[in-house]
Amino acid sequence: MRGRVLYVGRDPDLPAFLSAYGTGGFRITVLTPQKYRGERADLLLWDLDAAPLPPELPDGVRVVTVGYRGDAELVRPFPFSDFESLLGPDPAKGGVVLSPVGRELFFGDSSVRLSPLEYDLYAELFAAGSTVPAERLAKVGGRDLSSHALGVAVFSLRKKLERLPDPPRVQAERGKGYRLIPSGGK
Repeated sequence: MRGRVLYVGRDPDLPAFLSAYGTGGFRITVLTPQKYRGERADLLLWDLDAAPLPPELPDGVRVVTVGYRGDAELVRPFPFSDFESLLGPDPAKGGVVLSPVGRELFFGDSSVRLSPLEYDLYAELFAAGSTVPAERLAKVGGRDLSSHALGVAVFSLRKKLERLPDPPRVQAERGKGYRLIPSGGK
């Protein structure tokens, strides 16, 4: 068992949706807001359409709000990829998943939390699939980084990636920019 997901709400379709997703080894528990008593979970999915978040939640619990309204982190209808990025990839599938929730990078059973800049850099490199000019990376997320600041950010991203087993790597290509080398790549 990889962890526990607790859904608090009244949506009769969401638990079935999670079961159809396969849950990747996660145990799903469903409660109504009236029955929630501060239970701990690896991920708490709180339905804002059923009740507002309580003021007190257990320490260390990752909370993701769901609903139809714009103030929810997950807005209905839900694509499967939203839950893949929240729950992390199934280790049996392998591969890297970049989660916008918490800016985490998951690889098998390991994960690293990225800063907003590191997250934007990784997402840009991953999406490109080839060398990205340094000038383009310096503008990522609406920023205007100096070449020194970009170099420092790339260095920091590399150090965090090194915490993963067989990590993807960021390679500098002199005069061209940077590219992401996938796990196991040369």
